[in-house]
Amino acid sequence: MLFSTGKAAALLYEVEGLEDGQKRNAELFLQTLPQIEPDQLPRYQSSILEAVQKSLQALGYFSPTISMEIDSKDTDQLNIHVDPGQPVLIRNINIELKGDARKNRSFKRIVKRSPLKTGAVFNSGEYESLKSALNTQAQSLGFFDAQMSTHNVKIYPEDYAADVKLVFDSGKRYRFGEIVYGEIPENTIVLIQEMLTFKPGSKYRSVRLGNLNKDLASTGYFQQIDIRPMRDRIENYHVPIFINITPNKNYEIETGTGYSTDEGPRLSLTWDIPLINDRGHSLTNEALISAPRSELTSSYKIPYGNPLTEFYDLQVGYQYKEQEDTISNLGSTSIHKWKKNPQGWDRDLFFRIQYESYKQGLQNGESLLGIPGISMNKRRAKGGKLDPASGYLIMSKTELSDKVWGSDQSFVKLWGRTKGLTTLAEKHRFIGRIEQGAIWINDVSKIPPSVRFFTGGDQTVRGYNYESIAPKDASGKLIGAQYTTAISMEYNYQFLDHWRAALFVDSGTATNDYKDDWKTGAGFGIRWVTPLGALRVDLAFAVSEPGAPYKLHFSMGPEI
Repeated sequence: MLFSTGKAAALLYEVEGLEDGQKRNAELFLQTLPQIEPDQLPRYQSSILEAVQKSLQALGYFSPTISMEIDSKDTDQLNIHVDPGQPVLIRNINIELKGDARKNRSFKRIVKRSPLKTGAVFNSGEYESLKSALNTQAQSLGFFDAQMSTHNVKIYPEDYAADVKLVFDSGKRYRFGEIVYGEIPENTIVLIQEMLTFKPGSKYRSVRLGNLNKDLASTGYFQQIDIRPMRDRIENYHVPIFINITPNKNYEIETGTGYSTDEGPRLSLTWDIPLINDRGHSLTNEALISAPRSELTSSYKIPYGNPLTEFYDLQVGYQYKEQEDTISNLGSTSIHKWKKNPQGWDRDLFFRIQYESYKQGLQNGESLLGIPGISMNKRRAKGGKLDPASGYLIMSKTELSDKVWGSDQSFVKLWGRTKGLTTLAEKHRFIGRIEQGAIWINDVSKIPPSVRFFTGGDQTVRGYNYESIAPKDASGKLIGAQYTTAISMEYNYQFLDHWRAALFVDSGTATNDYKDDWKTGAGFGIRWVTPLGALRVDLAFAVSEPGAPYKLHFSMGPEI
């Protein structure tokens, strides 16, 4: 491969006799030379020779044989012939940790993982990387007085040997000191204190400051965030931490378009007020329009602890739905108390009041319900949030209603879904899903369609329209069900980076007595892994129906 230092008139280099890594390093060193024209070669020949020698010394070759000549056919090309010779091997190596780092496992791991070992080829880049890793780790963990008290390498070219000695003295580890706030309202300071990722007096770790910065940004409350150690105010090995913020006083308006097989094209408009006051209250208004469904929702959040994980959510909404044999007008208001745990269960305690006027098949009705309930969700994923290699998702909801507090009907409703994912030999993925729901009531027709069960569609039984599976009345129209069950098995094979082929079988029912036939869909599809999650396109056949009609399904997002 020809290599030039600059313009077309510059001398071209052809380095021969070296392995790929050695050759690349030589070319990098040659890049540091000024542009050299062919007639300037006598003056720069020693510089070229020195550049190649230094490139090899960095890799442990101190006795190379180098010759160069102008190419016989191209006078603008310099052929450099190199025999790297015998490498210098590490004969003695002494790496010593002093100070508090002696007992710190992270420093020991850095030394252990270093390729610098007795008998290995001495590589100055690896030597510098080891020093850099120790210093970087020291600053990250609060060893602000750390230094290399000894760092020398003795090379013996005639013996092809190197002796390495490195003594790293970390000194004493610093701790977090007091927190110094900028001009921040007292209520906002309370919010920040709920989100602190460290306590004054605990061992310093810079990653905790980074995590705090990330969490504060995730709230949407602030336009600017300033978090930094005050190294100039250190006392008794405690470093104060300065925190200042600029509130986000802007409104945020977002429009969106999308498509799914269940709903078809849809438009959305979101209007956010991220920070209403210094206590962290926020407001989100959302409008969504699709062929079967239109929604208006307003959500007012009030933190009672960490605003990312502990908050009340007051909601008001209206939904118009015209889907299959359902026409529904539903208005609701609710209060939710959220407690989210990234390492465990997310819990939502809620109380909802809803009024619904509807036509379900031949039935017309109105309903007023007061519904307390709880939802519990848990997600575990390994290998990435958007495209995990393994993990599981558990979702459950319990709702109840009783005439005692003014509801039209009394019932208990339970619903749950579990989905699991595993990957074998990197290319083979297996996805399983099971869903179960039940309503305890004497007559399911006494509750509105929004409470009854229907199944079918992208997320339950592919090959069927969304919510098209349920018992039917005498006219053949859907009436909804008291129970639902759905199961699914899917296999994915990765045939290219970011591309997978899929085979699947879904089966399910919505029924009042489990005497109805189960509906089964099967087919194949393609998965394209995008930065937003997997885009799924499935061709599913309703094998339980005469002629096994097919349906094309589109969906997007993480598998779990």
